[in-house]
Amino acid sequence: MVYAATVWFILLASLHYALGSATPGCGKTPPSSGTRTIGSRQYILQVPDNYNASRPYKLIFGFHWLGGNMNNVAPNYFGLRELAQEGAIFVAPNGLDNGWANTGDRDTTLVNQILAEIKDGLCVEDTQIFATGFSYGAGMSYSLACSNPGDFRAVSVIAGAELSGCTGGETRIAYLGIHGVVDSVLPISTGRGLRDRYLRVNDCQAKDAPEPPKGSDSNYTKTEYTCTAGYPVWWMAHGGDHVPGPSSGQNWMAEHTWDFWTRAIYVGISDPTPTATSSTSMSTGTTSTTTSQQPQPTVSCAAHWGQCGGQGWPGYSCCQSPFVCTVLNTWHHQCL
Repeated sequence: MVYAATVWFILLASLHYALGSATPGCGKTPPSSGTRTIGSRQYILQVPDNYNASRPYKLIFGFHWLGGNMNNVAPNYFGLRELAQEGAIFVAPNGLDNGWANTGDRDTTLVNQILAEIKDGLCVEDTQIFATGFSYGAGMSYSLACSNPGDFRAVSVIAGAELSGCTGGETRIAYLGIHGVVDSVLPISTGRGLRDRYLRVNDCQAKDAPEPPKGSDSNYTKTEYTCTAGYPVWWMAHGGDHVPGPSSGQNWMAEHTWDFWTRAIYVGISDPTPTATSSTSMSTGTTSTTTSQQPQPTVSCAAHWGQCGGQGWPGYSCCQSPFVCTVLNTWHHQCL
């Protein structure tokens, strides 16, 4: 009986994420982009250009590092806004004392208030809410993975540690961890510890996770664990120090985060309302690669990882060669 109940829970959760659900803000006149205030706290809201109130959007939170502030995250959001191509709503909250101590759950409370405000005022696909951050901001993203797995579909934790607490932490959530092997601020062992929690919680199969030698932060390895469908865990180690992104070349951290959020979390989960089909597969091994320049656009089409369609999508409808516009779900087609 316990086994049967567990299977039904997984099936229902998978169906929930595949079907999705729009928020009360759909159909309403949207608030303007800019700095907004909740009590004594602030956050920056970025509403997509050509926003369509009848189309649900992804919602992405970006958290700054210790000593930083929301203006260090907006408007680029660790390179993710460019990849979203105006297909997502972005939020950059401002931490107290330039950090995320989360004393008395004060920062979790802020996030919950922001979620409520945005869902009421904007059209959000509430099964596509994500969080990322660097350093202290990574700690806050991890804390939300622990406390708010019912709100957040996945997190990307860049050079993080358990700095903002972990209330709960026993419910599945898709987890991506990125860390430098010679991180001089938060040693890579702290990142491994965060990863290991979700290897356990997501029922992942054990495997070796090779890491690169000290050197360039453009040299990295990626380990994709085999976990419960819909709840993957990826671990990416690079040869560098404590950095929010590569010091030069292609922003592979942003690209892999976007791929994780828009493709990997759907592997093994069927979307019951696709408009077309295109098969994708995930390697469960470990790969090592270095950055290279993306192909230059030859026509007005989306680049690799960019959005190329979906219901209500106002942007590109084609991909730069050799990439193919692949249907991930009703609302999101991506160049893969």
